[in-house]
Amino acid sequence: MDETAEEWPDDTPPEPLSETDRGALEREIADLDAFARLAASFDHNAKGKALLKALGVAFAKAKTLGAPEKAIIFTESRRTQSYLLRLLADSPHQEGIVLFNGSNTDERSRHIYAQWFERHQGTDRVTGSRTADMRSALVDYFRDQGRIMIATEAGAEGINLQFCSLVVNYDLPWNPQRIEQRIGRCHRYGQRHDVVVVNFLNRKNAADQRVYELLAEKFQLFEGVFGASDEVLGAIESGVDFEKRIAAIYQRCRRPEEIQNAFDQLQLELSFEIDTSMARTRAQLLENFDDEVREKLRVREETAKASLTRYERLLMQLTRHELSNAAEFLGDASFRLHRAPPDAGTAIPLGLYELPRRSGEAHLYRLNHPLAEALLAKAKGRDLPPAEIRFDYGRHPGKISLIEPLIGRSGWLMLSLLRVESLDQGEDHLIFAAVTDDGEPLDPDA
Repeated sequence: MDETAEEWPDDTPPEPLSETDRGALEREIADLDAFARLAASFDHNAKGKALLKALGVAFAKAKTLGAPEKAIIFTESRRTQSYLLRLLADSPHQEGIVLFNGSNTDERSRHIYAQWFERHQGTDRVTGSRTADMRSALVDYFRDQGRIMIATEAGAEGINLQFCSLVVNYDLPWNPQRIEQRIGRCHRYGQRHDVVVVNFLNRKNAADQRVYELLAEKFQLFEGVFGASDEVLGAIESGVDFEKRIAAIYQRCRRPEEIQNAFDQLQLELSFEIDTSMARTRAQLLENFDDEVREKLRVREETAKASLTRYERLLMQLTRHELSNAAEFLGDASFRLHRAPPDAGTAIPLGLYELPRRSGEAHLYRLNHPLAEALLAKAKGRDLPPAEIRFDYGRHPGKISLIEPLIGRSGWLMLSLLRVESLDQGEDHLIFAAVTDDGEPLDPDA
C-alpha cells in the first residue's frame, strides 16, 4: 500500500487509458457477456446425456452377468456434483443416489448418517469421529441400498468399494496417480466381477485426445490396477509434475501443430524416464535377488485379501501375545475372546473380534478399542529385563546378504522409546540400536 501511495499521490490521478486500450477492454467485456449469455442459453448437456446412456448400457450388462448394478461417478467439483444429482434425479436412475465429498453437509447425507448412527449407537462401529462415521455411513448405504455414488476427489482415498464394478471418470484428471486411486477403490484382489472404467473425453479437442493416449498407452492405466500400471507409475517421479507439464501445454499452445509437437516431446521424455528407471530397477533385482528382496516382493493372494496395514499387523501380533491363553485366533485378522483381561478397567465384551473392513457380524477391533487400549497399556507398562537372543543363521533356508557378515559375532541390541512433545500433540517412536562386542555399530536395516 505504501508503494501504491508513492506511485499515485492523492493529487496525481492515473493516466487515462488510450483509445486503443479502451477499445480492447470494451471488446473483451462484450465477449465475456456473449459467453455468459451463450452458457445460460443451453437447455441440454451432451456430456450429461452421454452419461445417462453409458449408465443404461452398463447396468444392463451388469444385470446379465449377475454383477451388482452399482456405479461410482467421479467429478472434479462440487458444482458438477450438484448438476449430476439434478440430472440423475430426473432420469430412470433416480433411486439410490448418494453424494460423497469433503464435507457431506447436504440433507441427503445427513439423513443417511442419522439412520446409520441410530442403528449402530452403543456399538463399536461408532468411533466418535463424525467425519469417519459419516464416511462409513455413506459407504454402508451405497453397499446395502444405493445404486450410484457421485464423488469428488474425497472419494478416491481410504474407502473400499469392492462391491462396485463400474467406475465413471466424468471429469478425467491429468494426474495418473489420481486415476489409479479412483479405480483402486473398486479394483481389488478378490473381486467377483471385472471392473469397467468409463472415461469421458472431448474427441474434438486435440490436447484432450493426446492426454488420454498418454494415460492409456504410456501409463497403461486401464490395463489393470495390479498390472503393468503399478510398475510404470513407480518409475515416474511425480504425478503432480506430470499434471503441471500438461497444464503448461494447455496454456502455451494454441494451434494443433503446436499441441502435437509439445505432446510428442513430453511423450519422448516420459519414455526415456520410464524405460531408464525400470531397467535400473530390474538390474538391481537381478544383482541382489536374495531372501531379503524376495520377502519384500512376495505378494500372496490371501494377504492381499486381508489387506492389513502395518499398524494392524503390529496390533494383531501384540494381541496374540497378550491373549495367548484367553482367545482363539482364527487368522491374521480375527480372533474369538473367551476371557477378558482382569485389569482392563472397563467391561470388555466376549465373542468374535475382527479388524475393520472385514465381513461378518463382529466387534470391530482397532487401536482405540477398549480391549486394544488395555492390552497396549499392559504391554507398555511391563518391566523388560535384559535377555539373550540367539540367531541361528544356519537353519535359515535362504540367503540374507545384509546379515552374512555378522555370522559368529555377538553384541548388544537395545530398543528405546523416543517421545517428542509439541504444543498440541505428541509423537512416539521406537528406535533400535545395536553394536557388536568390538564396538562396531550395526546398520539400522540389519
